[in-house]
Amino acid sequence: MNNKIKGFLVYFFIIFVTIIISLAIVEFLNYKSLPKVEAYYVWPPNLEYVFMPNSSTFSGISGKSYFNINSQGYRGPEYSDFGKEYRILVTGGSTSECLYLDNKETWPYLVMENLEKTKNGKKVITMNIAKSGHGIINNILALKYLPENYDPDMIVLMTGANDVLYKLSRKDAWKPFNESEYDNTESYTFSLSPGYTYRSSISYKLYKSIFNEQKPQDAIGQTLIDNRLKRQNATIWITKKPNLNAALDDYEKSLKRVIELANEKNATLILTTQPYMWKVNMTKEENESLWMTYDFGDNYYPIETMIYSIQEFNKRLLEVCKENKDVHCLDLEKDIPKDLNYFYDDMHFNERGARLVAEELSKYIKENIKEFD
Repeated sequence: MNNKIKGFLVYFFIIFVTIIISLAIVEFLNYKSLPKVEAYYVWPPNLEYVFMPNSSTFSGISGKSYFNINSQGYRGPEYSDFGKEYRILVTGGSTSECLYLDNKETWPYLVMENLEKTKNGKKVITMNIAKSGHGIINNILALKYLPENYDPDMIVLMTGANDVLYKLSRKDAWKPFNESEYDNTESYTFSLSPGYTYRSSISYKLYKSIFNEQKPQDAIGQTLIDNRLKRQNATIWITKKPNLNAALDDYEKSLKRVIELANEKNATLILTTQPYMWKVNMTKEENESLWMTYDFGDNYYPIETMIYSIQEFNKRLLEVCKENKDVHCLDLEKDIPKDLNYFYDDMHFNERGARLVAEELSKYIKENIKEFD
């Protein structure tokens, strides 16, 4: 090896070591200066984002949509005095998150407006921690490590959508949920965790800023347009009927775990079935609005398979409810018409859909929950 190459290697080594030492110093200073996080947050507090959904892409949605997470880590008005408030915690996936709807157009917010107060005058507060992609696994972890100050009187969970999609995408590689294997500090469920984790590091925050990980999807819905076109141009369709038995048994087990957690928190639990737009003989416009019928690759499932799968998960939820008399269940799926007047794609509600969900849920609460009936 000649002296020129040796000199280059030494120079490269010095630069490399300098970078490593500098990063270590920066991370140490970051560690010392960071305010201590005292709870687990699904959403980072004070997140703000503005969506500009085009009505030609999002049927039934118009105008700017403001997406705000308050300083307490959820979407909704901040709590202040538990003695004067009735707190409803909403958890679930994107159909509860209502991403492209304005803060005041989401069904959790509208439920709060519809109920307004309990019989004894407590002000209703909805705390929405639902997030796109979250299935019942994430909902369990969110409830398990819920910030203590939230102290919900009621928990509302609309679930099933992502559990169906997870099973259909993983196919035979699907595995049941083992709660003991999940480290809450590393889980996709949480944006912030107590203590100093990799999520607290400058390196991770830089990664997030580059890859836009924390922002909740794109502002105008281009991803939705692209995914619709992929489905319309699909050439591979999975015609074999999926075996859902193991996934359904695991779903049942997870629902029972949600019930346990609600009981531990002394909170009234309402489970709802998952509404959807899939149906036989869809119109051309309705069919072209779909995109979720795939295995997260280039393979797609026919509408009949999607209907069968979500119906089986909804049925299992209702069966669990029948076995647990202290749990409240609302079969929302049968109450929401399956057309573009209420959905803008496979499962996500538009403004009118969110209003109808809020009306049905509010009506159920007023008729069945002692604090309101």
